[in-house]
Amino acid sequence: MVARKAAAAFVVVVVALWACDSRRSEVVSVPAMKERQSMEAARSHAITMPTIDAAAPARTETATFALG
Repeated sequence: MVARKAAAAFVVVVVALWACDSRRSEVVSVPAMKERQSMEAARSHAITMPTIDAAAPARTETATFALG
């Protein structure tokens, strides 16, 4: 009787560890999958310079004026 309980407990532990194995393909809910896809899409877009900065000249000069 004790051996059966120990064997059953062992099987439960093995199945629980197998279910938690991170190397297995994970089962993801639909909202989580959509969120992951949108995050990956946002990450895959190239970071571009804002148009106001792109239109700025490469070399700028400053001038000072004295009054009086």
